Amino acid sequence: MTDVETPVGATHDLERRLATILCADVAGYSRMMGENEERTVRVFRGHREVFESLVAQHRGRIFNTAGDALLAEFSSAVEAVRCATDIQSTLRTRNDHLPPEERLQFRIGINLGDVILQGGDLLGDGVNVAARIQAATEPGGICISGSVYEQIQNKLSLDFKLLGELAYKNIAKPVRTYTINEGGAVTTTLRKRSVGKIGAAVAGLVLAGAAAYWASGELAAQRAERARAEAELAAQKQATAAALAAAETAKREAKAQAEKQAAEEALRRAQEERTRLAQDLKALEAEKRAAEARKPAAAAVPSPALLDGLYEGRLCNEGKKRECWPVALAVRDGIAEGNWLSRTKGTASARGTVGADGGVRLNLAAWTPRGEPTVATMVGRTADGAISASGKWREGGTVVGEWRRATAGAAATRIPLPARSAARFDGAYEGRVCNEFRERPPRCWPVKLVAREGRVEGQWPSSTGNTSRIGGTIDAQGAVDVKLAAWTAKGAAIEGNATGRASEGAMEIAGRWADRGIFTGTWKRIADARR
Repeated sequence: MTDVETPVGATHDLERRLATILCADVAGYSRMMGENEERTVRVFRGHREVFESLVAQHRGRIFNTAGDALLAEFSSAVEAVRCATDIQSTLRTRNDHLPPEERLQFRIGINLGDVILQGGDLLGDGVNVAARIQAATEPGGICISGSVYEQIQNKLSLDFKLLGELAYKNIAKPVRTYTINEGGAVTTTLRKRSVGKIGAAVAGLVLAGAAAYWASGELAAQRAERARAEAELAAQKQATAAALAAAETAKREAKAQAEKQAAEEALRRAQEERTRLAQDLKALEAEKRAAEARKPAAAAVPSPALLDGLYEGRLCNEGKKRECWPVALAVRDGIAEGNWLSRTKGTASARGTVGADGGVRLNLAAWTPRGEPTVATMVGRTADGAISASGKWREGGTVVGEWRRATAGAAATRIPLPARSAARFDGAYEGRVCNEFRERPPRCWPVKLVAREGRVEGQWPSSTGNTSRIGGTIDAQGAVDVKLAAWTAKGAAIEGNATGRASEGAMEIAGRWADRGIFTGTWKRIADARR
């Protein structure tokens, strides 16, 4: 589709409508986040679920959120105020079950005004006035504009207090503002009935003393009826809070079960992938042995050594936008290998075979942009000093590679290639293991490693006083495969698996814990065991 620019000065019709806007935020949210981020986010998440549920029950919709601020739209001012009082009442009950330092109180402002519709969002003074009224509200309280009061004053059993014509920042005219005292809620009918009965009692006292006794008894009955109604309301609120708590518990349990199933499925897929890779490696080794066995009977087939050398080129992900990165391949005795540093700072590798007939097969072990391990298998050909191959990533994307030998002829065989013995990585390593998080810095601790004759081992004391261990293998090409046995902060045992690469003097890994948490490890060699 061709992009068409809007001419300068062109106008578009704006959709407007009359709406009741409810604006809410948490009092002291920044301070509480500074004291304890995780606790504050956890409590706020539960409060927000209550908020969203009650907005939906009162036929409203949340059209915007920003941090701890929530904006909701209602077609009815009556429903908006009912929703606000239910929210404050429910959250007050919820806060009563929390320690004082964990309690979060909302401030709510409500305004009825004209707004502009932009996609799913609402803009204009109708929204701005609600936000200003909210900012001036006491924690746990509700304030409304005069436009809302005019719609609900004879429809809801609430006690309103006029705060006067208040001037708000960036609002052109003062706004008549009321506050709602939920504790002093009185039905209009009861108030009029009480006044009428008191008047009747006074008249009765003037006319006859007996009427006064009757009026006094009637007033006591009314008070008893009000006490019973208040007790029923308190019981309903407790039942609502209990139902919400039960729903939240069921939701957490369902989420935990889903996460457990997802972790088990991921582990199963990883095991299947490891089995497949092992089978591919065995097949490659069998092909190589078969080729070696056929050499005497196929004298006319050129030696794989003629293809030895350093090949310079690149790998590319094919898609809407082609993305390429440089990768060099070293070929010797029919074995091709190379590595590169991914965007997530993990070491990726390409390993495979180059047959005497020119057939190429490469296995890639790399990292996704999210820092998760991934693999791909490529096949191709070599001819006239060049290698080309293509294949698929495990996730389904296409990857292609193109290389050209840097030095031709006999000079290619003199290019220094990596040693084949894992002993070149032997030594003592110092470094650390880190738990990685998306929304906060990683948590790291020191771990020492010792590599000897293809084995990697290390241990460290956990925060619970138990000893955690790491152990695994490192092959002649520098591929690292380790397993971690550690302890959580609550003293529960946990295991993790990781893979990585080793180079001269350094080692790095990346993997997942059994609970799907991501961790990485980096080390530098401080002593060479071969000396």
